[in-house]
Amino acid sequence: MKVKADKIRFFSPQENQEQTPKATPKPPAFTTTVTKTGRLAFPQKLMEGLQIDPSKPYYKVGTVNRRKGVKALYLFPTQEGDPEAFELAKTGRSYSIQLKGVLQKIGLDFENQQYDFTIQPYEFGGGLSGFELVSERVTPRMGTEDEADD
Repeated sequence: MKVKADKIRFFSPQENQEQTPKATPKPPAFTTTVTKTGRLAFPQKLMEGLQIDPSKPYYKVGTVNRRKGVKALYLFPTQEGDPEAFELAKTGRSYSIQLKGVLQKIGLDFENQQYDFTIQPYEFGGGLSGFELVSERVTPRMGTEDEADD
């Protein structure tokens, strides 16, 4: 089979160069810890990075009841006067939410162990957003349980 030269696509040496995939920058990971006094700490860098507005300091705090323990906490912004609201309070140069009783009920031994949570924005659906705090350490569930297993 004869092919005419104008039908052949010739390559250039530049096309022979390996193309390395461009690395997409990961969004910065923010972490928070539980203090020895049962406060969920929000350092200033975390507040700025996640654009948490200290003038709107009220949050509902929850978790999913699971038989295998608690792995994540959820923070959902709410209004002052909400009977389920916890307040984000200024503590020194940072902020925190006092959760001592709640953390004890879900089995976090924060007085003897350190608990770190990776915090990121979370969409609850229906146009509602807040934050998901995920821990590498699963705690034993001590409260009421539902039928969820994972």
